Amino acid sequence: MFTFPRNAPVHGRGDSLRLHFGASLASFHHTVPFQTHLHLIPHPCAMASEYPNFHPNKCNVCFLESPMAKPSVPAAGPLLLCKKCKLIKYCSKKHQTYDAPSHKEFCTAVQSVLQKSGTDHVLRCTESFLGKLFNSNPENLTAFMNHVHCTGLLISKILQRPLYHHENQMLSFPALCNVCLEYRPERLFFCDNCQQVAYCSEEHQQSDREAHAKWCDGLRLNFYYGTDTTNCATKLYPNFDFEQDETSQKPFPKDTFELLSAAAGRDIQTSLTEPGLELAQELENINAAGIFSPVGTILHVLRTVGLQHELEEELNVFVLGAELDYLCFNPVTEAVLFRFLPKLRRLRLYLIGPNVNDAASSVMHFMNNRTIEVEVYRYLFHKLPPQFKLPKPHLAVAFNCGFNEFFGTGKHTWDETIRQLLTIPNVPLAFTSYTQREAIEDAAIVDLTGQTMPATCGKLVFMRRNVTNPFHNPVPIRNPNRDDKTDVLYYENGYLSICVMQMD
Repeated sequence: MFTFPRNAPVHGRGDSLRLHFGASLASFHHTVPFQTHLHLIPHPCAMASEYPNFHPNKCNVCFLESPMAKPSVPAAGPLLLCKKCKLIKYCSKKHQTYDAPSHKEFCTAVQSVLQKSGTDHVLRCTESFLGKLFNSNPENLTAFMNHVHCTGLLISKILQRPLYHHENQMLSFPALCNVCLEYRPERLFFCDNCQQVAYCSEEHQQSDREAHAKWCDGLRLNFYYGTDTTNCATKLYPNFDFEQDETSQKPFPKDTFELLSAAAGRDIQTSLTEPGLELAQELENINAAGIFSPVGTILHVLRTVGLQHELEEELNVFVLGAELDYLCFNPVTEAVLFRFLPKLRRLRLYLIGPNVNDAASSVMHFMNNRTIEVEVYRYLFHKLPPQFKLPKPHLAVAFNCGFNEFFGTGKHTWDETIRQLLTIPNVPLAFTSYTQREAIEDAAIVDLTGQTMPATCGKLVFMRRNVTNPFHNPVPIRNPNRDDKTDVLYYENGYLSICVMQMD
């Protein structure tokens, strides 16, 4: 199965986030005050070529939604389609000119493919190779993805480089009728609610209504998330009374929103819990809740495996394959750990991975002798030099692990890491995946490795296997694998598996 690489920024996939604490967390060594200020803002697009949130129905510079679909939006006229590639739109000639230096290379390659193939849509260029029209059987989305994949390879060959994330997005999400894959722009209109899904007729929209309804609201959030239509800033002033927390049992949160509510000291709502919630407020809420996903997942795993009440004063967590994970471990999110683990006094996070930021190491002191130490190791876990004497972990976790991404190739480095972890008896290994399909494959890889381990290492037992993670990041992301009907949208840390090598 072909899977698009996940090479976009970690938070929001198309819209990375920066954390502001008044001082850089890169070299943080400070006693955290009783009240901590967290300020989340969307990362500004440093270069137009980054295309933070590409959609075929938005201006590619200002991300203004289509005035044709929303007449109330003031604009000079309909969005202008790039006449050469026919994949991208602009609200004005000015913005098209502004974007030209960034778009030109890819656009020229697409135009070359169109001219050589003699077709009127880039996805038709592989019809002669694959022996069928790309829209000949709309029900067979696997065949559609074959066209997308082959088209990407052709354009990549012309460019003499791999396609960027947004270029893959352009090929995966062109404006097409969601029923028959009609591609001629003059025949298409978009769903009024989500602005994402197109149809060529009212008849086709009606026939697709039930299937589309499941995803429409999530697609709407995805469409507006990270654009200039809202201010996604959020401020949290947690005020935890740790002494009181030690003497009273706090109800365990059920998801990231309840965890955020605990940190904020007020109820954080979604449109599911508060119908009629303004779009801007909901975007702000899901933006803030997403930062609590890794911490919430750790708490959930500890509770699931029964360690929540067994832990004493120390907790050691290995975060494997770490890259930007440290952005989600900050004074606010980490304070939540102390609230729901009242005995805890010393938390040690070991961020292990060849791409983790060296500057992520930190020591943070909280009230009542509570300390969090973050140590960074820029190595594959199984290649850690022997001079590093790490303690035995209470838990090992890999967020959005991607065990399946390079399985069977020379780039698959997880095999030895998984094998080495499974030699540590009775230590839970938790890993999250984006989609159910990936979760099934990730768990199968771990299971296969476990079956090849010596009997002296114990027996591999799954406590949870590819189940929905209640502490997933609630920011919805479009799944570029269009043939995956189970997850039209996916979420960071969307699915969770937990296993342990049990000794008798």
